[in-house]
Amino acid sequence: MIDAFPAVVALDHRPGALAISPDGRSLYVSLDDGTLVFLDTSDNRVTGTVALGDADVVALTPDGRRLYVASPTTNAVHVVDTAAKAFVRTVAIGARPIELAVTPDGRRVYVAQAAEAVSVIDTAADTVIRTIAFHDSAIAVGASPVPGGPVYVGLGSAVAVIDTATDTVVGTPIPVASGIQGVAVSPDGRMVFAAGPESNTLTVIDAASRTVTATLPMGGFPTDVLVSPDGRRAYVADAFAGGIVVVDTASLSELRRIALRGAPLRLALTPDGQRGYASASEDKFLQAFPTLSHTATVGARPEAVAVSPDGRRVCVTCSGSDTVAVVRTQPEQIAAGAGAQAVAVTPDGQQAYVLNSDAGTVTVVDTQGESVVGTVPVPGAFALAMARDGRHVYVVGGGLLSVIDTGMRQVTGTLPVPQIAQGVAVSPDGTRVFVTDFTAGTVLVITTSPLAVLGTPVAVGDRPKGVAVTPDGRQIYIANTHSQGVAVLDGISLQVSIIGTPGRDPDDVAVSPDGRTVYVINSGSDSVSVIDTNTRSVVGELIMVRGREGGVAFGDDGRQVFVTAVDSGVVNVIDTTTRTVTAKVPVGPLPWGVALSPDQRRLYVANSGSDTISVIEISPTPVRVGSKPVAVALTTDGRRAYVADSGSGTVSVIDMTTTALAGAPITVGGLPRAIALSHDEKRLYVADSATGHVIVVDTAMSTVLGPPVEVGGTPSAIAVSGTRAYVADAGSGTVSVFDTGTGAVVGEPITDALAPATVAAAPDGARVYIADAGSDAVLVVDSDTLTVTGRIALPGTPNGLAVSPDGRRLLVTMPALKTLVTVDPASLSVIGSPIPVGGAPHGVTISRDGRRAYVANAASDSLSVVDL
Repeated sequence: MIDAFPAVVALDHRPGALAISPDGRSLYVSLDDGTLVFLDTSDNRVTGTVALGDADVVALTPDGRRLYVASPTTNAVHVVDTAAKAFVRTVAIGARPIELAVTPDGRRVYVAQAAEAVSVIDTAADTVIRTIAFHDSAIAVGASPVPGGPVYVGLGSAVAVIDTATDTVVGTPIPVASGIQGVAVSPDGRMVFAAGPESNTLTVIDAASRTVTATLPMGGFPTDVLVSPDGRRAYVADAFAGGIVVVDTASLSELRRIALRGAPLRLALTPDGQRGYASASEDKFLQAFPTLSHTATVGARPEAVAVSPDGRRVCVTCSGSDTVAVVRTQPEQIAAGAGAQAVAVTPDGQQAYVLNSDAGTVTVVDTQGESVVGTVPVPGAFALAMARDGRHVYVVGGGLLSVIDTGMRQVTGTLPVPQIAQGVAVSPDGTRVFVTDFTAGTVLVITTSPLAVLGTPVAVGDRPKGVAVTPDGRQIYIANTHSQGVAVLDGISLQVSIIGTPGRDPDDVAVSPDGRTVYVINSGSDSVSVIDTNTRSVVGELIMVRGREGGVAFGDDGRQVFVTAVDSGVVNVIDTTTRTVTAKVPVGPLPWGVALSPDQRRLYVANSGSDTISVIEISPTPVRVGSKPVAVALTTDGRRAYVADSGSGTVSVIDMTTTALAGAPITVGGLPRAIALSHDEKRLYVADSATGHVIVVDTAMSTVLGPPVEVGGTPSAIAVSGTRAYVADAGSGTVSVFDTGTGAVVGEPITDALAPATVAAAPDGARVYIADAGSDAVLVVDSDTLTVTGRIALPGTPNGLAVSPDGRRLLVTMPALKTLVTVDPASLSVIGSPIPVGGAPHGVTISRDGRRAYVANAASDSLSVVDL
């Protein structure tokens, strides 16, 4: 899934530090013109400003009444009354303030200052009461949220601990990675997190023992860190990676990354921990981002969702397009060779060829099975290109041009070329190969049959590297790294012209599928230039791409360009119409080469830092099923998905191994609205709203068994638990129960719900939950007595319902509110704030490990992924 950037909040000047009021309604932002801005978090509207002349980092008292703002140019801290939105006074520090932290009782502000010291401000009198000296620069400070807890000070390569009762340093500073810039403490005070931009790490300290327990690598230049209110996650602003790294504080592992449009500098979290704000270090905007969920488009009107047992794929029924979207939940990583640097995919999409520069090999990957099927030795391999027909791969390096026959998976020919040949491209008709000589500043034109150099090398410029050919073969574009330009070689006359480019160190090029534009990556200026091949001139402004670009590739429709950022560990997605970066996709460390599958659904990225290939899903795989699919059930082994086709009266069966239909649909008739598998998965139960029946299907034979179970009404939801099936009928306001062994109805229908939308059973079978759209509640039913034993009031009308694997929480979708609500079945209450998802959320499911929920949003054609 490729997520679009979250929303931005435009400002008049560049933002610095952030703070949020205790009620979460106000956001305070310092700007580089010395102004403090007040924003309403409900609509991001500016509600006031305070001109301070100089404003940098900020710290808010726990009661939200006072904001302390560092003034670096005056060696002071300003005090602002947040209610009056007015300046109160200035507290002289005596040295440049770098960071601020307020104790949980609000009585003290600790100021890390440039003079190798921390000043302590008494907030009652707003005066400095003491200064604590160190032997290194104090550049970060964080206070424990526990009353009376210590304050932690980030020094050059250590973290010092201050006892706030005595304002004395405890023990010796804790050695950490160098250059600590941000410090945060968990709500229970047990863990300390220190962001180190110089070392690109997040250091984790055990507060009790004052020892380092983990050092986690970040994408590049982490500048700030915050811990969620529940202490379960740490959020790290990673400027070079252009996003937020989300860390699980229990396992101390990276959960995911939140890509942002601009490089984040400072962070703030709302009190409920569901929304974050990041200041953009080089732009005039803030970035608001959801902390728990992310959403991507999957298809027209998604209704139901199911997740595979291993959590790697999700099936979403799209009733508006008669398809099931099969979505990868995370990128796949395939082991390649040492120094995986470049990649090319065959035209049929069946194989990927990966150049491993350190190993001197080319790895052959079966893209369907996502496994290595061969290794071709090519000593000195540096760059590769595939012929358009996919029959040959050309590799330069080690003073040779090697030709790999993709049918035989072996080198079938070699030709001596310059030792420092660094770029290779093949003409569309496959008759010529172009090789750049980095040292001599030339391009060799080589015929493929016979394999021989044609004429003499053509001088093209200083240090030529990347090379690409237009679709008609008439123009060859070469990036001249040291001459700040691109050479254009005429494919017929072999005459050369030079196009000056504004970016520094152009070292690779890609031609659009229509041949009208060339994208040039400039590694020296973190930018991309665009050339119009008609006029042979640069058009538009530079497209800024942070993190040293590595490789570039076009989508077949020419609407998107994919550029790897080596130092950031991401792939930048550029919209060619607007010429802007629209998304960043995290991949492996040091990504270089990039290639697309022929169907444009997968992106392959060579990660030289981990010797792997990342497989990124650009768009889900759609499987055509029957008309208006509205429900889906997956087998426990994840090999089969059953889909209720409400418009065609059928059940489609998808083979999840091949992602294709497994035979003809099963005709069940009527209007199948819901399905559920028996515990042993030998039976599939289909609720038919047209006849009031539940139809039983033999899953081994894919045939309907015997007479249906008559439950009456218009059944629209079903759940199976043990030997019982529970069938909800919103029209009659009942839930019927039948024995799955005999097909006999058990007792009388449950009539307590006004309009039961969904039904779900607890994992132990002791309870059944009914989402009642008629009373805005979840009803709790005792499965033995079939009586309602509890009622949980909801903030809106429910639709979908899911129970966590451990049975400790329920998730309920609220279509009108566009949210997901979490319910504690033990206390019969809603817990936390509703989680924003997409428009009209309907179906919801939870992964087997209980860590993520997936929500189908019918009105926004999207799938939301929620961290639990």
